[in-house]
Amino acid sequence: MAQNQKHKRKIDDPLEIYQLQEMFVDMKDVVKHMPYKQQHILREWFGVWEQYISFENTFDPKKLVYYKRGDIVLADFGYNVGSELGGKHYAIVIENDNSKANNTVVVIPISSIDPNRTKPLHKSEVYLGKIIPNSPVESYAMPLQIRPISKLRIIKPKTKNDKSLKIKKELLDDIDKKIIELFTKKI
Repeated sequence: MAQNQKHKRKIDDPLEIYQLQEMFVDMKDVVKHMPYKQQHILREWFGVWEQYISFENTFDPKKLVYYKRGDIVLADFGYNVGSELGGKHYAIVIENDNSKANNTVVVIPISSIDPNRTKPLHKSEVYLGKIIPNSPVESYAMPLQIRPISKLRIIKPKTKNDKSLKIKKELLDDIDKKIIELFTKKI
């Protein structure tokens, strides 16, 4: 019983000032030793995250456009650890029937192909070609980075006035096949 108690924390009371100060001192030490580029990315993310947190209680996903399977959205995946995708990326809505009232939507991020790239895509990635209108950039989908995101993270489209993009059915079929290959057991 004592083992379980040590992992329980009291979260009903606000943090004390000294606890907040300790947390920020610890974070300052971590950030101080990061590469400079990473420091700037984290600083920018803190500003965005602060906006998300302050908007969270009044956020109403029903005021957004309805996100359908195959829609392409621009989202801020934030600051993450390790090989988790972060930053602003286009993503494909992969969920079959996302309710407009739902606060989250499941997406697969898209990334651009460096024109100087010489090696082929990883076997887990799906080539999409030029899917962003008026852009010479070729893209690929990253099914291994599939994830639910808060609709707060969606930059556009948000309203009916925002231009919406949709992926071609054939490319969505290719992504579905890759999801089956990556995430289901072969029978």
